Amino acid sequence: MPGLNDADVIVIGAGLTGLRAALEVSRAGLTVLVFEKSEYLGGRMSTQMVEGFKLDRGFQVLLSGYPEIKRLRNIDRLNCRSFSSGARVRYKGRFVDFYDPLHHPDKLLDTLTAPIASLKDLVLTFMLTRGVGSTCRPVAMTTDRGLERYGFSERFREGFLKPFLRGVLLDPPLRADFGLARFYLRMFATGEAALPYDGIQGLPNILADSVGHSHIRLGSPVNALSATEVTLENGESYTARHVVCAVDTMAATQLGSPEQTLNHVGAATLYFSAPSPPFDDRLVVVSAEPGPISTLAVVSNVQPSYAPPGKTLIAVTVLGDAAARAESDIFARVIQQATAWYGEQVSRWKLLSCIQIPAAVVTRPRMSSGFTERNGVFYAGDYLAYPSQNGALQAGRLVGEAVVERLA
Repeated sequence: MPGLNDADVIVIGAGLTGLRAALEVSRAGLTVLVFEKSEYLGGRMSTQMVEGFKLDRGFQVLLSGYPEIKRLRNIDRLNCRSFSSGARVRYKGRFVDFYDPLHHPDKLLDTLTAPIASLKDLVLTFMLTRGVGSTCRPVAMTTDRGLERYGFSERFREGFLKPFLRGVLLDPPLRADFGLARFYLRMFATGEAALPYDGIQGLPNILADSVGHSHIRLGSPVNALSATEVTLENGESYTARHVVCAVDTMAATQLGSPEQTLNHVGAATLYFSAPSPPFDDRLVVVSAEPGPISTLAVVSNVQPSYAPPGKTLIAVTVLGDAAARAESDIFARVIQQATAWYGEQVSRWKLLSCIQIPAAVVTRPRMSSGFTERNGVFYAGDYLAYPSQNGALQAGRLVGEAVVERLA
């Protein structure tokens, strides 16, 4: 059995928060061990290969505007390609393209004449996305109420902002704090929404490379922990000067996390292979109509590496109660709606995977630092900050800094 002080710090969880915490510890010259129950890195940011396609654990993008992303080194190694800045909205039986005119000045006239936004709406959007800071601060108001009070027209709220933010926040009723919605809108407006060449797992892979894979133990589920000791399910025990628990909320509740009563919302992503794309643009389709589809993205239009040569990868996201149905029911409803949009070609789409995540995000995030301490154990994650890659990375960095300071 290993002896005392197997490492200065033990981190449980090899997702963004755990790997970022481990990186902070190792950069301070301290030793670190990371235990991960899965056989792969990344947690919610993992990527699997299915029939030659790269399928992320739920459709997601990397936002270059995130402050925590800018802190990291070697991000250029991700070889990202970006979506166009805007969206294709399914609104009242037709598709309407809405572009950010600052990113796409050639599309300004099209945006101004689109039936979902007025000049006032564009001015208010500019003020909202360029007039707030890059940090996420709560404003004690729901997103639904905040959009109304900000003065946007009803057609712009219902035709673009609400369906777009539902897909971003994974929150159909838009109960999340308006401060979180403003933060996301600013990140989309001031940066790019991108896909890494190797899939979304490319980001945790870069963190793991910096930490050192010899310090990461995959397939090592933790059964119990204390302030200075971790016991694996196989009975092995490891000791450290401090322990950081950086797993998701559902797993954290089994390991003593103080956040025992958080409610979650679910999501599902259906990945389809197709012989050809339903459109060639690099836009995400956002639905403002009834039906299970929240967003639809032709992923291979943006990052061709996600699909084998000559093939198309399509990702459809379903939210809320619709995402909790049986897979066969979700599939049938999505195909029905997609056929209404794109016609007979949908019959040639092949389902590769239906990834259902019952606890995708918490409904009421703390929107704070991202970590807390209980019985000497540090618990960290975006559920203690706000649900996003930035929140997860911030939680990992700050808990890492706190542990380093404590040891100093």
